[in-house]
Amino acid sequence: MALQHSSLGSSKVGLKRLISRFCKDSSATVTQIFALSSIPFFLAAGAAIDGARINDEHSKFMAAIDTAVIAVAADDRAAVQSLEGEALEARMAELEDLAAEYVKKNYNSSGDIAVDLEITGQKVKLDASFQFPTTIMSLVGIDEINMNASSTVQKAMRPIELVMVMDTTGSMASSGKIDGAKTAAHSLLNTLYGGSLGSEPRSEFLRTALVPFAAAVRLDTASHDFDLNWIDTAGANYLSKINFDAASAPAAWNNYYAWGRLKRTSTAFHTWNGCVEARARGTGSTDYHNNDAAPSTAQPNTLFPAYFAVDTPSEGSFGYNYISKGSPTSVNTECYGLTTTQCDSTSTTNRRLKQENYRKYDGRNIGAESTGSNGPWSGCAVSKIVPMTYDRAKVEAGIDLMTASGPTNIGEGLAWGWRAISPTQPFTKVEGSGSLPNTTISPYGDPRWQKVIVLMTDGDNDLSPGSYGFNNTIYSANGLAGESLTYNRFGTTNSSEVETAMDNDMLSVCTKVKDAGIALYVASFGSGVSTATRTRLQSCSSGTGYYQHASAPSDLAAFFNHIGQDVINKSIYVSK
Repeated sequence: MALQHSSLGSSKVGLKRLISRFCKDSSATVTQIFALSSIPFFLAAGAAIDGARINDEHSKFMAAIDTAVIAVAADDRAAVQSLEGEALEARMAELEDLAAEYVKKNYNSSGDIAVDLEITGQKVKLDASFQFPTTIMSLVGIDEINMNASSTVQKAMRPIELVMVMDTTGSMASSGKIDGAKTAAHSLLNTLYGGSLGSEPRSEFLRTALVPFAAAVRLDTASHDFDLNWIDTAGANYLSKINFDAASAPAAWNNYYAWGRLKRTSTAFHTWNGCVEARARGTGSTDYHNNDAAPSTAQPNTLFPAYFAVDTPSEGSFGYNYISKGSPTSVNTECYGLTTTQCDSTSTTNRRLKQENYRKYDGRNIGAESTGSNGPWSGCAVSKIVPMTYDRAKVEAGIDLMTASGPTNIGEGLAWGWRAISPTQPFTKVEGSGSLPNTTISPYGDPRWQKVIVLMTDGDNDLSPGSYGFNNTIYSANGLAGESLTYNRFGTTNSSEVETAMDNDMLSVCTKVKDAGIALYVASFGSGVSTATRTRLQSCSSGTGYYQHASAPSDLAAFFNHIGQDVINKSIYVSK
């Protein structure tokens, strides 16, 4: 007997009736008996056909679920760690709708598909199910098969080395900006680690560092990654001696040595505080300015001069002044040891003699270093660099200690952010934490580790050129723009060109960072950033989505959260 049908659905009813008639027919024949005995074989074959269809459909369904869970994990809204109560419920419902939409787009089904989404820490799990209709199997009462699929995305499984380069200049003290920057930085870590410091104190997939900056940066001489051999302690680098009159100062005098000749109390002397200056400009292999060339005692100009903000003449506005003028016979004053004519003269030559007079420092009590007071520390960042570490608490503590003080030198801050993530000296070590051992910073091009720098600034490069007489600028890691071109680290003595030179230096470092394969996110913050600087900072970043201007602290926190999500999203994989 042959069955003819125009659709599989209508044939089901006909086949059921046929079997019923076979069962009721009392006139047994060999043909009928054979037909009845073949029904189990027919049903088995039908089950095999349905099974093949189900396997094929399950593969398609699974692919749709994978696509949906990746889409959810890549969405900024999947950062739900800070939400709770009704806000969390609303967000999860929103994300489940997003997941369902992606499943339906990528799997063609007329039936209802149920989805269940779970987000915990760095994992996003999506379960989905629907009732898949059978064909032949429906003859024995199995009309539908429950189709289930589950897919999990594990975030940040490609490890990350990240440095936050944070503006801590004096302007950050206004409008709640320094507190907003701290909140944003903490929020970024919460996003990356998938929880608070208390719940996620470390991760094998995250190494982080912090570089606060002002006109210069401050190294932590007690940190796990510090070596005094990076620093020019003997005055071998000619830049370490330009603050002292070469004609009169003994050979021992240099920036590092001078710190130890100033007193902080009547009996105790200062020691160098970790602040460093920029190295010299040059050409080709002799250019060590704003790059990651390793310091070496074999090449003195690769060593970093100790930062020493020179005491300027007290008879006018020439920069940081912290020692009085006095007279040629007054010990520890600007004029001590000079002639009366040199002391009283207002010529540039004699003012330089007073500025570079080493005798005024020798045993002078200038008091302890404090924020807002002038001394050889003036202009340098108050808070210290935290080198690369697995110990999240070290970086969180460094963020809390950030203090607003000093003028702005963005290029210098970014250069040290680069050095903090570069595999070459001065920094090479990664501090261990818990069961995670000490190790070294990954090499450039490492297929496993991705390198990320986040730069935040609230203003233009600004050392007030032209405002400080023969010095031209306030003191910074670049020294003074009034220095002759032989020693000049700006590359110009023209006050109208100084900030352009600084802007160009910043962009040069940005290019070098990106050329090294480091992702560079940039945030400008507040009303003090000019339109021109915003344009430059956008160009400095790695491209679309890597730069944003934040008008308020809430905007900065939102962008930092976006950065965290974006970094993680570039690291996700599907785990089943």
